[in-house]
Amino acid sequence: MYAFSGTHPSTGRQWRFIQAINFTYVPRSMRKAFANEWVRVFERTNGNVRFTWDIVKRKYPYLKHAVRRYFYSPTYYISKLQSIPFEDMENVIISTWSKDFSKKLKVSLYSKFSSALKNRRNIKRQAMRR
Repeated sequence: MYAFSGTHPSTGRQWRFIQAINFTYVPRSMRKAFANEWVRVFERTNGNVRFTWDIVKRKYPYLKHAVRRYFYSPTYYISKLQSIPFEDMENVIISTWSKDFSKKLKVSLYSKFSSALKNRRNIKRQAMRR
């Protein structure tokens, strides 16, 4: 999506990261649909496209849980970084077909949701006892 390099204004910590989408966290059918649409958008705009967090939230909400930050400095954090030519973009997005962590993500989200509901019920019970 984009790269950032600089100092955080509040903490003063150095930030050197790439904000990207890890397609292995997106269900396979959605990967292919996204790749097809993204290639059309890229062609229509001659590659002049901004892909931001706001766009993900508004237009591609199913990608929210696949957005990751990858630190690029020191250089050993990311190895074999490659730039993908436009004509290979669709194939590369779909090539992650063998890896699908989306089910694992769904189970994790369900577990967190269930835990939150349980905590909410406990809080209500405690409030009613008072």
